[in-house]
Amino acid sequence: MHVRAARRNGLTVDEIREVILQSAIYSGVPAANAAFRIAQEALADDAAADGAAEP
Repeated sequence: MHVRAARRNGLTVDEIREVILQSAIYSGVPAANAAFRIAQEALADDAAADGAAEP
């Protein structure tokens, strides 16, 4: 949800990665690894939906 909202508000994929990387200091590496996985899934879903919308 938040990854999709970030993309709608203009963040790049690199900026999203950097936010997760910086938050690893506070949340811990295992939580950041999970966040990277979830973000990657959300971005892949969005890319697939964008590709399906094009004729």
